[in-house]
Amino acid sequence: MLSTVSTVCALFLLSVVFIAPGSAAVATETDPPPASTPAPTPDAPSPAPDSTTVASPVIEKPAASALVGDTISFSGTAEPGSGIDLYSSTGGQPLCSVVTTPAGTWSCDVSLPSTSSITVRAVQTVAGQSTETSVTVSVLNAPTAGSAGNGTVSNGTVMGEAVPDATVTAVVGEVSCTATADGTGAWFCALPKGLKSGSYQLTASQVAPWSRGRSSSSSRPSTLTIDVDAPAPPSVSIPAGSVQASGAAFSGGGEDGATVTLFAGPHSLCQAVVAGARWSCTSAAIDAGTYEVSAIQQDAAGNISTESVRVAVAFVGAPTAPAPTEQPAPSAGTPSPTSTPIPSLPGGDPTAAAPQQQQQQQSQPGTTTDAPPATSSGGWSASTRFSAGMQPAFGTSSSIDWTLALGIGLAMVAFLAVPARLLAGTLRGLRAEPGPRSASSGRLTGRNRSRYQEYDTAPTLPWNARVTGAFALVASATITVLSAPVTDEPAYLRLLVAVMLGVLVVNAVAVLVPKVLARSIFDVTAGVRLRPLFLLISIGATILSRVLDLDPALVFGIVFGLALSLPTSRRALGRLAALQIGALLAVGSTAFLISGSIVAGTGSGTVGAFLAEFVNTIALASLGGAAIQLLPIADLPGRHILRWKPIVWLPLALVSFTLLAGVLSSALEGLGGGAGLIVFGLASLTFAAACVAIWLWVRFVRPPAHDESSTPTT
Repeated sequence: MLSTVSTVCALFLLSVVFIAPGSAAVATETDPPPASTPAPTPDAPSPAPDSTTVASPVIEKPAASALVGDTISFSGTAEPGSGIDLYSSTGGQPLCSVVTTPAGTWSCDVSLPSTSSITVRAVQTVAGQSTETSVTVSVLNAPTAGSAGNGTVSNGTVMGEAVPDATVTAVVGEVSCTATADGTGAWFCALPKGLKSGSYQLTASQVAPWSRGRSSSSSRPSTLTIDVDAPAPPSVSIPAGSVQASGAAFSGGGEDGATVTLFAGPHSLCQAVVAGARWSCTSAAIDAGTYEVSAIQQDAAGNISTESVRVAVAFVGAPTAPAPTEQPAPSAGTPSPTSTPIPSLPGGDPTAAAPQQQQQQQSQPGTTTDAPPATSSGGWSASTRFSAGMQPAFGTSSSIDWTLALGIGLAMVAFLAVPARLLAGTLRGLRAEPGPRSASSGRLTGRNRSRYQEYDTAPTLPWNARVTGAFALVASATITVLSAPVTDEPAYLRLLVAVMLGVLVVNAVAVLVPKVLARSIFDVTAGVRLRPLFLLISIGATILSRVLDLDPALVFGIVFGLALSLPTSRRALGRLAALQIGALLAVGSTAFLISGSIVAGTGSGTVGAFLAEFVNTIALASLGGAAIQLLPIADLPGRHILRWKPIVWLPLALVSFTLLAGVLSSALEGLGGGAGLIVFGLASLTFAAACVAIWLWVRFVRPPAHDESSTPTT
């Protein structure tokens, strides 16, 4: 037993000597186990990886500080099979959630609002553990763009939404326009002139104040229909006779989809949308009286027509509470006529266009503040006061009260013409009295020297008679055109030509016809001479028309007169003057009678407007010229007729003044209706009283002039 224990102890000592040194080395040096160490079986679970071995996700695109927009593609790498969630720095739900591919890649498309800076985080989740990374970018999306009119139809203007204060460039076909968005991001611009009506592709891009000159991508192309053709004026069916001051029914024709606005003088009566080429509406309440009714229409693109022909309508009865059918206001392209009118053609000033459209949108049925423009935009075919200011002389559509016109004619004879003759004769008699005359009693200039023999040879300035006459005609036409407000539209060049031709016809009638008739009937030879005094009368009539805003205007377009080549009797002078006045009355009355049908039948084109202006000029200048020349003062024809036969002068004067009152009846009503006539009557009575008082004082009160020739010398 003892020997066995000894043997075991010996073996233990030998193992300590030969084995222990190797085992100690392993423990101290932490060497890997020998290759002979058995590997775990395939079924044994792998030990859990240490957390330090999980890599963070990587955002490869977009790069930091990049400018992105619209649909943004984020992509990168992460642990294979891990989940990736994208979050924005604004908070909220994940922008997107994806799982990485076996290769460890991921991608995700998101949309973000435009902003100068935003941070996006990519959060990776694997085996319950999360890691993340982030990138900061700028987002600038494409602006929105569309028609500034109704739907997809535009009159050459586009609008949309963008970043506040951004610079937006809109491209339509081969042209473009640029605008700056306002503080709310709204923008508006007008395309260049010359763009024809048709279908185009519209895109837009923007540069933000913080994008450092970098532009967004272009918006998706959209179809835009350009319509730059203004519609024709709508037609208006006027009820026969007078209409009620409230609830009157009006109708007419127009362009489908357009909005028609009906006006009575300065009042907006009602609006209606054209359907099936017809429109109708019920008028709002209006004060009783006679007004010129007209209409305009605005198509879907925002183009506004010229004004329809004005027709005088009598509104009777007391107005009641307005009960017009409610109609939509015209859709102004983005407006204006407001007052910065909506451009009806491409290339208009956007700032001006916007106000116009706002004004158009604010024009609602029942309002009485919006009146049709005296002259409407429309280029060469636009209407003027000379093309739309005349009223029909007779018929159901005429509002001329000829009984009242006759009364005004009688008043003008009694309180204007006759007193003027008394005053002129009195002043002429004072000048002819014998006795010494001071310098102040002579000419208005105070001249007290002889007008004769001041020079050995009087200086002469030769002028070509034809050139002088042509200049006088042009001057008279220009003065006539200025009797109404004038704008810079091409239509006023057309008006000037029409007035020049009308004035030429009136002067030919005033001098050539009487000259020929006097030669053939009375065997009297008359000559034609330029009358500078008549130009001064024309200027006076123009000033009166502008001061009183007469529509139609008082026109005196005569520049030539007749003169007998040899001294002759009062009878010859009176006959010649009567022929001259008769010719003017004949041509003026004819033009007045046909002017209404000419205006109504020629439409709104350039030729129609030109013809209307030509005929109206003849009517106004002939009747106005006849009435003014019948005043029996100075060297006017009226004085020669009165000296020849007062019984001839009286009917001619009465007819002339009555016709002139009929032509200007609407203008007199515009001065305040009954109040205007009262003021006119008081002014006439005052003038007549002053003239009669001067005549009575000189004739019966003033002591006779002292005659030096009868005073004895000492």
